[in-house]
Amino acid sequence: MPTLTDGVLLGIGILLVDFLAWRLMNRKSEQTRLAFRALMFALSTYVLFAFGMNPLRAAPRLAEPLRHLLAQVLELVWWLQGARLVTIMLDRIVLPEAWHKERLFQDVLGALVYLAAAVAAIALVLELPVRGLLTASGALAIVLGLAIQSTLNDVFSGIVLNATQPFRLGDWVTIGEVEGKVIESNWRATSLLNGQGNVVVIPNSVAARTNIVNANEPLDTHGISVVMPVEPSIRPAIVLDALNQAAVSCIDVLVQPAPLVSVKRATNDSIKYEIVCYVSSLDKKVAARNALFDLAHRHLNSHGVVLRPLSVPQIGAQSVDEAQRLLRSVAIFRTLSDADITALTGQLAHQTYEPGEIIYAASSVESRALYIIAHGVANVTVPKDAGEIEVRRLAPGDSVGQSGILAGVQSNVTVKAITRTSVYRLDKDALTPLLAKRPEVMKEMCRLLSEHRASDQNLLATPSNGSNDSNSFLDWLREGVRRFHELTF
Repeated sequence: MPTLTDGVLLGIGILLVDFLAWRLMNRKSEQTRLAFRALMFALSTYVLFAFGMNPLRAAPRLAEPLRHLLAQVLELVWWLQGARLVTIMLDRIVLPEAWHKERLFQDVLGALVYLAAAVAAIALVLELPVRGLLTASGALAIVLGLAIQSTLNDVFSGIVLNATQPFRLGDWVTIGEVEGKVIESNWRATSLLNGQGNVVVIPNSVAARTNIVNANEPLDTHGISVVMPVEPSIRPAIVLDALNQAAVSCIDVLVQPAPLVSVKRATNDSIKYEIVCYVSSLDKKVAARNALFDLAHRHLNSHGVVLRPLSVPQIGAQSVDEAQRLLRSVAIFRTLSDADITALTGQLAHQTYEPGEIIYAASSVESRALYIIAHGVANVTVPKDAGEIEVRRLAPGDSVGQSGILAGVQSNVTVKAITRTSVYRLDKDALTPLLAKRPEVMKEMCRLLSEHRASDQNLLATPSNGSNDSNSFLDWLREGVRRFHELTF
């Protein structure tokens, strides 16, 4: 029977302490757990060699079968402990930091170490012929390889993917026709979290054979492509100019690399134009793409190009006066009748500004007028510290000065032309007769302006008392309109 003096029970006790401590210790303290396991392995090594149980050579068979069996078990477990410790050390020292989150190389490395330890333990501890075992295992490996050929294909494809690293965990990629965020890459498959919140599992062999697009590379530029089909009767130079201005109008689009507008394809039914531009971060792509479609529509309209279903024959297109269409796009004029819009149209003054010229400034005596962008692009800046900061860009249909023409509130902004810009200007004196004749129009304009207060907070002042109550603000605004236009009601 084994006793404390021969070390067998002591070795078993060390193994039990090692197992319980490894399972019960806090998993967040990886360094502490690793140090404890190394200590237990060192104690186990000391006990085995001190009491004649050498795992590096075959021990002579003892008269006590139970002791001999337990000694062999301890020696076999010693090899497995060493394999585990070596695997962890190699993982920390050899494998790059980026691979620690990916299980494939960890699994492959661990399998090789455990295989080597198993062969050594069988040869040294159990004294079995390794050559015959390797021959038998080779034949078995051929049979298993044929049976799991597709799985092995995934494994080796996974090795290639992890070695070349076309993507990392957390990247947003497109693999074939599947787009999503990489949440796991193991020895068999890559898992993506798509835009619908579902996990899509793609076998590594499929991923290795198809195109992979990584939206996170390079880090500081992310491309956007917008395709616009236009009827072929429109001169391409007009469309290209409009789409170039649309790209300039989007504040999220990077200046470098410069946006590129080109003819993508021409057919008998349409000419397809493509805008290729870049944003600085991945989360801006969707908003910028949506904004580009809207801006392209507006700039094409400003150039007289009306987008329509090209598959449907055009039947008597109705011409709309540009000035009236632009007045309708101003928030405070949306409920006016056609007669009122026509009357205001006759009061519009057309002005053209070259790049860099100031269109609107709070310090100007002309700031109490409404400016509507007809063609071109302008930017809006506000003073900050010792300079200015750009807060938005104006495209055809945008306006500045709604609060100025209505209530005389000066906006603390400056508007400058980026490209050659055409502007329609409406002075305060053109609006006063309409407000004096129709008080309900004044109330409706104040209501509309207050509703757009949140979106145009940089263009509109607030009451002096700082109240956030909508009714207080509306009353303050109506009183300001009465004073500014000298209304008696």
